[in-house]
Amino acid sequence: MRFVSIDNIEAGTYLAKSLYDYNGSVLLHKDYKLTDNMIKRLKSLGYKGVYVEDDISEGIYIEEIIDERVKIKAANCLESIAEHDGSVSDIKPIVADIVDNIIDNQDVMLSMHQLYDYHKYTYSHCVNVGVISTYIGSRLNYNKDELIQVATAGMLHDIGKKYIPASILDKKEKLTDDEYSIIRNHPNQGYKMIKGYNSISGLTKVAVLDHHERCDGSGYPRGLNCNDISSFSKVIAVADTYDAMTTDRSYRKAFSASETVEYLMGDGGKLYDFKVIDNFTKSVAIFPDGTVVELSNGIQGIVIKNNPDFTLRPVIRSLDDDTIIDLKNDSNYLNVRIEKVC
Repeated sequence: MRFVSIDNIEAGTYLAKSLYDYNGSVLLHKDYKLTDNMIKRLKSLGYKGVYVEDDISEGIYIEEIIDERVKIKAANCLESIAEHDGSVSDIKPIVADIVDNIIDNQDVMLSMHQLYDYHKYTYSHCVNVGVISTYIGSRLNYNKDELIQVATAGMLHDIGKKYIPASILDKKEKLTDDEYSIIRNHPNQGYKMIKGYNSISGLTKVAVLDHHERCDGSGYPRGLNCNDISSFSKVIAVADTYDAMTTDRSYRKAFSASETVEYLMGDGGKLYDFKVIDNFTKSVAIFPDGTVVELSNGIQGIVIKNNPDFTLRPVIRSLDDDTIIDLKNDSNYLNVRIEKVC
């Protein structure tokens, strides 16, 4: 099993996992044989890619940590809160499901392919930030109650964007000073939305307010220094940045996972809390299982296992002769790196 970009899928390929529509109903069942027309339809629906079964990925199974239908339910709930006056409290049972799933699968690394991107950007982004924040929190040894709080904050962190016109959110050109000022006000707006809910903890509310604060004091809305930023806010800052950078936007193409991690690690001691970044890199598979890569020595292979303490150097299987190469532990490959994703 492997994840293949929708642009690279060929007719006749079999689905490795079922696909769901915006309502959580089955769109295509596992083992469906894709046709050219169906591939075009999936592309029109916003699918970036799908999991497939083929000879290259034989023997690779990618575990679904959080059921796709739970992520769809979360995105729909956030849309209801933002656009149809739904209650913020409605997100709590969904958050509890997500936290339970992650607690039960703490040894499984999160793949960027398992993040949700088929809904409106703001809502899918909020779901992803909630999921990533929970993963980081589990690495930081948060207890279950703390995981629920940070996951809730991640889900709600951008809810204040409901007050920003789409013409600004989706603008391709550079924002004017006035437009940027409106964007920068969304943490305040989100905090105002949730501050009256007794079911939402004070730490969660503060994290929604402060998720754009930065350790060097350059963040907003309060310009806090690192020691004054809460742990939850620091976690969400990293999760928010990672998901935003690895997602296509109206004004730019997505950065790769490795490029984004290099950026975060480079600014770790300046903008972000390094402890959070360190635990984040141990939570997310930069090159997920099933990724076809080319090494700097020209060998092409498929990732079959990640090394949690060094995600930039996974274990791969050569496409030529099935040789197993452990980029972290095999002394013959210490000077070899992953050059590109194929």
